[in-house]
Amino acid sequence: MKGAIILANHEQILNAILCTSADGIINADASGHITGWNAAAAHILGYSADDAIGQPLTLIVPPRFHDQHLAGFARVLSGGERHIIGKTVEVAAVAKDGMEVPVELSLATGEAAGERFFTAIMRDVSARHKLIDEIKGSEARLNAVLESANDGIITIDSSGLVRQWNGGAEHMFSRSRDEMIGKPLLEVIPERYRKLHEAGIERVTGGGERHAVGHTVELSALRRDGTEFPVELSLSTWQSGEGMFFSGIIRDITERKTAEEKLHHANTELAEKNEMLEGLSAKLAKYLSRQVYDSIFEGKTDVKVASYRKLLTVFFSDIQGFTELSDRLEPEPVSRLLNSYLSEMSDIALEHGGTVDKFIGDGIMIFFGDPETKGQKEDAVACARMALAMRERVRGLKEEWRAQLGQIDLHIRIGINTGYCTVGNFGSDNRMDYTIVGREVNTASRLESTASSDQIQISDDTYELVRDMFECRPVGELKVKGLAYPVRTYELAGPLVSAGHADPADVLELGDKLAHLSPEQVAEARAELTKALDALGKTPEKGES
Repeated sequence: MKGAIILANHEQILNAILCTSADGIINADASGHITGWNAAAAHILGYSADDAIGQPLTLIVPPRFHDQHLAGFARVLSGGERHIIGKTVEVAAVAKDGMEVPVELSLATGEAAGERFFTAIMRDVSARHKLIDEIKGSEARLNAVLESANDGIITIDSSGLVRQWNGGAEHMFSRSRDEMIGKPLLEVIPERYRKLHEAGIERVTGGGERHAVGHTVELSALRRDGTEFPVELSLSTWQSGEGMFFSGIIRDITERKTAEEKLHHANTELAEKNEMLEGLSAKLAKYLSRQVYDSIFEGKTDVKVASYRKLLTVFFSDIQGFTELSDRLEPEPVSRLLNSYLSEMSDIALEHGGTVDKFIGDGIMIFFGDPETKGQKEDAVACARMALAMRERVRGLKEEWRAQLGQIDLHIRIGINTGYCTVGNFGSDNRMDYTIVGREVNTASRLESTASSDQIQISDDTYELVRDMFECRPVGELKVKGLAYPVRTYELAGPLVSAGHADPADVLELGDKLAHLSPEQVAEARAELTKALDALGKTPEKGES
């Protein structure tokens, strides 16, 4: 009775195992037919217990292994060698749908009531195989990337030992993979950086700050022969069950650094040459009028011998009595006075858009209309305004020079003419001057030489262009060599102000200026006023001012 209870308990335990096991459990008798088939076996291979029980084991053995299976079965039954009994092996089983399923098989045998039986525990390893295949595929892709990369790709562990060393690293450092795997990375790090390298690994593995991780930095590395070369390093970290690892992509930037050095050297040379050219240009600018200088350096004018006809307004001026002044004073003060005067007049000319052609001793030749023009009338008006501004400035300079050099009676004469001139570059390919020539130039020179003290004498052609802007008084006629007819001339007195419409601000400004005139200047002003009134047919009464 007690034995029956024990047997019943064993049967219950066995049934519980068969029903709950995730592994397939299959029993077979000595004839090789299936006698037991649990639910897990049905799940793995698709055969139900009714389908499988009573069928030969060859039902689930791939046909190519049938002979091997039957021979092994017979060998074990005859007491021969048991190759896989008591071991776990990986084999293939055939499912109901004909597909092969990779399984892990543990096989045992025993006897009951004098009959031999076999028990197989079968585990489906399809998922494991799939994972292995995926890992192999991933490794293949990784190796393809590693070996096709020109950059060196290196991985080290937390001890600083090399765990990965691709073909790019082999070529870059002249060290093979077999030579470097398991060796410290210090072998390719310059001596002066090794302590920093070790301290960095220790800091990061200890959870400290990651200075270079996640950044691209420039460093130096060592080749086998000990020579250093510049590299660019991109560093990352990752962890696995083995601990922390560091992976770096290293690029040899020798060529780039060489190119950068060459570029820097070239830029330095270029900057030096530009600085030299700027200095030279600044010096050249002093020998050329601003308009000509700008026109040449902006590419608007070709530097070649060429000329053309153009309507210009031409200006001449000189200091009256300068020769006598030069004889009376020492050369140094005269030079200072002349340079100061020419500088002041040049500034006024530039301010009004005039092209300063040349300085002839104390004389100045300026023209309007080339290389830039605002229009025939506008050019003539600008020249007239410039002449008035120069005359006014000379009056101020006279007082300054008197304070420095004593009594100086400084006056200028100005002549202006408008007409067609030949303008351009004259000379040879080796030496040329930008200037103007023609009888209209000669006429302007004659107007200047025949003008009285501080007088601005203009031709009738200029007068026609400025008469509506300035007060002009007839002077007479002037014979010019080379002209068959005399030139009618006018005196440019000042801006035209309509009677009864003077600007109050101008009146106040004039009154302020008169209040600061010296006795000599008052006398000069009175003489000029008398001359103007005579021209109008009126003489001031005694006591009028």
